[in-house]
Amino acid sequence: MTTFEAIPISQIDKGSAYITTGDGKAYPLDAEELRHAFAAIVRDDPTEMITTGEAARILGVSAKTVARMLDSGEIPFVRYGAKGNRMVSRAQVVAYRDKSKSHSHEALETMREAACQGGLDDIDYSAYLARYS
Repeated sequence: MTTFEAIPISQIDKGSAYITTGDGKAYPLDAEELRHAFAAIVRDDPTEMITTGEAARILGVSAKTVARMLDSGEIPFVRYGAKGNRMVSRAQVVAYRDKSKSHSHEALETMREAACQGGLDDIDYSAYLARYS
């Protein structure tokens, strides 16, 4: 078992992995320790069900947005309990998030290519802004 020693967060090199505590101390992690930390945090249990609130936090959206996603069939769900609360698979929520991010990056790259081909990346912004000053 590795013994961790805390150091001030200001002493952590940029781009280095670390775990921090609320008191400003950090625990640097090497690649193996980082892999173990991720394994402890991320569960690969495809049967793990979470609430729509937890799904909202994972996706970075509101619970109402998650409800609309569920109603439209974007993410499958089951009703659970006497009140019929909706539950979703954590694995499916994470997969949806990753797919959405990938789609967003592809769309942005397509827009960049179109702007380059159309000569839109050579705009003189100072002249453009001067027109509205």
